Amino acid sequence: MLATLVAAGAFAQSASAQTFSSFTAGDLVVSVEGDGSNTGSYSDNQAAPLTLYEYGLNGTSSTTFAGSMTLPQTASGNNVAISGEYGSSSEGTLQLSGNGQYLTIMGYGVNANAFNANPGAYGPDSSNKALGQSGSLTGQSYTPVSRVVALIGANGSVDTSTALYNVFDQNNPRSVYTTDGKSFYVSGQGNAGSDSTSGVFYTTLGSKSATSITGNDAGGGTSQDTRDVQIYNNTLYTSVDSKGGSNNRDFIGTLGNAGSPPTSVANGSNGPAQLPGFGTNNAGLITITSATSNGLNSGQKVNLSPESFFFANSTTLYVADSGDPKNTKGGNGGDGGLQKWSLVNGSWVLDYTLANGLHLVSSSASSGTSGLYGLTGEVVTVNGQQEVELFATSFSLTDTGQTYLYGITDSLSATSLPGDETFDELAAAPADSDFKGVAFAPVAAVPELSTWGMLLLGFAGIGLVSYRRTRRGEVRFSQA
Repeated sequence: MLATLVAAGAFAQSASAQTFSSFTAGDLVVSVEGDGSNTGSYSDNQAAPLTLYEYGLNGTSSTTFAGSMTLPQTASGNNVAISGEYGSSSEGTLQLSGNGQYLTIMGYGVNANAFNANPGAYGPDSSNKALGQSGSLTGQSYTPVSRVVALIGANGSVDTSTALYNVFDQNNPRSVYTTDGKSFYVSGQGNAGSDSTSGVFYTTLGSKSATSITGNDAGGGTSQDTRDVQIYNNTLYTSVDSKGGSNNRDFIGTLGNAGSPPTSVANGSNGPAQLPGFGTNNAGLITITSATSNGLNSGQKVNLSPESFFFANSTTLYVADSGDPKNTKGGNGGDGGLQKWSLVNGSWVLDYTLANGLHLVSSSASSGTSGLYGLTGEVVTVNGQQEVELFATSFSLTDTGQTYLYGITDSLSATSLPGDETFDELAAAPADSDFKGVAFAPVAAVPELSTWGMLLLGFAGIGLVSYRRTRRGEVRFSQA
């Protein structure tokens, strides 16, 4: 199924715009719940289309809107419709595949208008109005709603044939990671953490079921509540922010040893193994100092609330923290913003939290931006120095609050907060749109060696696909 990208100078003026059917290498893509129609069509918890916005980049300081693509709302062949829950605080994570050829996002296998017309028909509670509370269990009296993997190719193709049942029942599908577009790790939450449909699962393209990777907590009787899932250096990682059952936790952890990402329950059913130093007692509880704080909770014990994360290298980890932890046990608020962690003598240490320009408010506020949700980045070399260009979406304390896309450049080697680094606002979500995840655009596969001879002249003047020149004359090396 081929989806069409619509180029537009403004979000509300796409009807007569030129169309194209592929992404541009080096651009940035933001996942959006809603469609930017500015009609007031969607209210909190309703089903809404999932849309992708593409932006051209000028470093991290500005963007140019290049087009939008709405994921399919109707079934076609093996592909199903896919929607998102408008206003959800934990959906819509967008990820680039390990081979750089695909984008992935999770949603619900239902047409948005069909669900909104009769939401009670899709779950055990006939009075239910929220898409996230739809049931995914088969063999019930209601119409089950699958949790769907959308696999989006560099040419604009969309595959939604991986429609999973009996996972994330009555709750949110959150993220999906693939190395090559053939198999997937999916992450989310089930029915209030009290069933076995939460956590990280493994599945393959076109499947209708998935295998648990996290299992149930040993002794707790509740399944895992996980968020961003991804592979780095052949190790499976996931972020966790949960208060389900007796095992409150908020940290980033591992689910598979290097060289062998799991396809069955890992870590003895104990769930993710917390990264050393990432908080205390598996609870992500740390003391924030004036040197590490976002400026709101200096000197306080806080609970981390990790959402998306990015490894700049094996010893440098950036974390988008929402600042609004689900687990509040022992803590006094959060540390929202972009945290930088360094691996020192086998333990992860919080260097500092980037927050200038985000206009953050405390999680105790009634509204506003408390932190960040989506995150992606890449290491670039500028004048012989390594920098990290980072792009993030904001986290709002209210489900339908204004959301933004931000950019910032950080010195890779810095371990204390540079005084001149601040976020630039790159875009604000228009009405009927909620910014969620962010990733770099996918690129087409590199031709086989046998075809290089014929294509050699075509590559002359363009450069090898492993790097690209930007407007500032940088050389960028994307991190898979």
